[in-house]
Amino acid sequence: MLFSLLLFLLTITNYAQIEIPLSKEQRMQEWNEAKYGMFIHWGLYAIPAQGEWYMRKKKIAVNEYAKLTAEFNPVNFNATEWANIAKKAGMKYLVITAKHHDGFALFNSKFSNFNIAQATPFKRDVIKELSTACKKEGIKFGVYYSTIADWHHAGGQAGEPHWDPAQDGNLDDYMKNIAVPQIRELVTNYGSIYEFWFDNDGSKGINEALAKPILEEVRKEQPNIVISPRLFKGDFDVEEQNISAVPPLGYWEACITTTGSWGYVNKPAKSTQEILENIIKIASKGGNILLNVGPDATGLIPTDNVDRLEAIGKWLSQNGESIYGSQRGIFDYLPWGYCTKKENTLYLHIVNYPKDGILKLPLDNSISKAYFLADKGLTISHSLTNGTTILKLPLTPPDSIVATVVLKVEGNLKPFVSLALNKPTVSSNPANDSRSTSYLVDNVGATSWTNKDSTGWVEVDLQTEKTFAYLRVGAFYSMPQEFSLQYKSGDNWITIFDDTNMIRNDYVKEFKPVQARFVRFVINKLKPNETINLRSFELFPPID
Repeated sequence: MLFSLLLFLLTITNYAQIEIPLSKEQRMQEWNEAKYGMFIHWGLYAIPAQGEWYMRKKKIAVNEYAKLTAEFNPVNFNATEWANIAKKAGMKYLVITAKHHDGFALFNSKFSNFNIAQATPFKRDVIKELSTACKKEGIKFGVYYSTIADWHHAGGQAGEPHWDPAQDGNLDDYMKNIAVPQIRELVTNYGSIYEFWFDNDGSKGINEALAKPILEEVRKEQPNIVISPRLFKGDFDVEEQNISAVPPLGYWEACITTTGSWGYVNKPAKSTQEILENIIKIASKGGNILLNVGPDATGLIPTDNVDRLEAIGKWLSQNGESIYGSQRGIFDYLPWGYCTKKENTLYLHIVNYPKDGILKLPLDNSISKAYFLADKGLTISHSLTNGTTILKLPLTPPDSIVATVVLKVEGNLKPFVSLALNKPTVSSNPANDSRSTSYLVDNVGATSWTNKDSTGWVEVDLQTEKTFAYLRVGAFYSMPQEFSLQYKSGDNWITIFDDTNMIRNDYVKEFKPVQARFVRFVINKLKPNETINLRSFELFPPID
């Protein structure tokens, strides 16, 4: 009888450790609902504290860089503490650099002794300790691995000409003898892996023939794993240190930093307000957030980073309903903040709180209930006038960082989109358009208009006269130094405004409302030797 009971308990224990394979859509939905995770860049580069590309930027010889292993003894590393910091921050998963481009591994590998367990005085397997700690804290565990970019091992293809003959070698041999076996170790020796973040440094050589067997083996060992796209084809798109005005299609993840750098550089953390606004902005565009910290050489996550994460965690303890499991909001642009949604519930994140308490929203649906997440008992009066919802808020917000208003909305939700969406376009020199002007108005963040010229214009036909008061332009690089917006009146082009030095990704300009059919965005000057490249051009009506 006792034997039967023990056998039964053993059986259900083993069963509990077996993951039930999910369909791709199931695992991606679950991943997208988790929404928020921690990225950790850590390795030998924490010693010089000049960033994770220190070896390549300084062209340090392989043997010289390897000497850092003798100094790397992070006695303050505490896996449980790291996992607990992520948990208090409201994070649902964690991804750490098991091996970055410098080739140094944070796990005990049989296939290269250039790792923390064998080459350093520390002599411990960080990946094993952290994976165990994350499971205890209820944090899903993931790993990052740089594949063909490896500046230490012979055959690893540096993204530019090798600076040390020790790097020369055969890529196939390197993949066969080091990279693939180490990837196999990661997916077989450390329990369930939630996300595998493959990366490279821009090196050439990745192709389907190289990548497919690796991806198949990873999925075989970890059927519910979610994979980044930088080995070949992954499950989601990536925006690195970048939040486009128009997001990618489908599932995507934005990885951003607390300090502006991935590896430890002894810089102060960004403000809680800035970090939180980025988290909300990404969620409002339907993406996942992977927020990076860079621990120092002793193994400590900097105190100001921890403080910011704790503050964000406290905000999420009250407002997390608006982030976790949320979807892209219905408003492509709001002058005062952002919006996420769940079915017919809208979450309004008010970054710029109105001094008079009056908040205007381009929404003509009936609202059954309106309240703050931070104070559910504080009801909000609302009215509808000429297709605009007007909310009357208290003069003092219930949340000192970002106030979140919940609207329970009735009826079908109508998206608030650019007036230029999918409208006819033409450029000043179509012969030099290597990528079409239509990409500017397609609401797809991965496309762009590219023109070989350094000056020129794009014209949008709104097809009927429309009234607009906001311009938003997305530029990833080649930001115009001098530019203007114009509209056509009769046979003349009238300048609405001139401006200089466009910011990256999300340039917004408000102006006195204009009514017109034809609109031109004119680029008068770029930096020397650059060509025109813009991702998006949007016009929005006034909200009044």
